[in-house]
Amino acid sequence: MKRFIVAVGLGLLVAAPLVAAAAGGGSTSGSLPAAVDQLMARDMIQLAESNLKIAGYDPGRVDGIFDEQTAAALRKYQAAKGIPVTGQLDQPTRNELFPGFHDAGEG
Repeated sequence: MKRFIVAVGLGLLVAAPLVAAAAGGGSTSGSLPAAVDQLMARDMIQLAESNLKIAGYDPGRVDGIFDEQTAAALRKYQAAKGIPVTGQLDQPTRNELFPGFHDAGEG
């Protein structure tokens, strides 16, 4: 089940640039339209909550809403893994929390 969740999450992360290009690839802002950005962020948060729960850190409900309980679980996870404790889903945290995430974007 854990591998399935990670695979789905990685699929969404790989698809994000394709969605961005289709939604407004020629825009000069370089950012996703608000609706797509919110949808992807919620999916990523939900995957993070799920992975935190599997790892033994209670983020509360797995609902894709980044609340204080999610941030607290993330800080505990970061401290345990030796990642800078930011309470955010920053790049070092995503690399650790989503196995294969870092490797998926490289060569």
